[in-house]
Amino acid sequence: RKEATADMEHRINPSLLRGRVRIHLVGAGGNGAQMAHCLARLDVALRALGHPAGLHVTAYDADRVSEANVGRQVYSVSDIGQNKAVLTVNRLNQFYGLDWDALPTRYMAASRTRHPGPHIVVTCVDSAASRREVHKALFGQGSGVHYWLDLGNTEATGQIVLGEPGRCRSTTDEWDRLPCVTELFPQLLDERIAEDDMPSCSVRMSLASQGLFVNDLVVRWAGQFLYELFSTGLLRQHGVVVNLDAKRCGPIDVDPGVWKRFGLKRRRPRGLCVA
Repeated sequence: RKEATADMEHRINPSLLRGRVRIHLVGAGGNGAQMAHCLARLDVALRALGHPAGLHVTAYDADRVSEANVGRQVYSVSDIGQNKAVLTVNRLNQFYGLDWDALPTRYMAASRTRHPGPHIVVTCVDSAASRREVHKALFGQGSGVHYWLDLGNTEATGQIVLGEPGRCRSTTDEWDRLPCVTELFPQLLDERIAEDDMPSCSVRMSLASQGLFVNDLVVRWAGQFLYELFSTGLLRQHGVVVNLDAKRCGPIDVDPGVWKRFGLKRRRPRGLCVA
């Protein structure tokens, strides 16, 4: 049985170092729009470090920019009424010379047959219901996704978790797989828990539900995990919990002992296999 040690680490799936990495970015709001900018910078950095093809991102969001988004999110008054995903990706394509795609629709409602399946899914959604949909899809047989990076936050707290929905294993030890956000925080899968997903109608109401800079902190941590994973090939932490009120950040180590403290139990291998 694998015991918790101080020097456990996760090594990148080597296939992600051999060709272009396909990323699906789900949501282009408070976290998603900033995450798209981080991914563009990461693409530049990876190519400079010798990655053969960098990143290709497809962004999904059905929402349009509203007055309440101006200032707190990276949108201006002139953006009001435009689709968030399309607007964000078009700007990045022009600025960095990219060929990324955007679909003005909900992720699970989109027909993705025209696009190859992703290697990485990055979720920047604002409801547990949306995470449940993504969880169901990624944990389905043959989803083909190597990593699921989830960003979530409340007014002053947040969590960032990089997990593996499933992969081929030569051993029977389920601890070899990085757990995902819905496994470390299983309450996200509980449909009985009510949530307030009503949209804010003003900047003041928006700031009352989320602080001005909580998105910035969450996104920077998410970008750092991807940068470390691709630039060094390994991670010793695969998540972090942040609290702006307490001015603290707590890492989630690659360590079964830590996962157990989150309440994660040893699971039977599912035998899932990804390409």
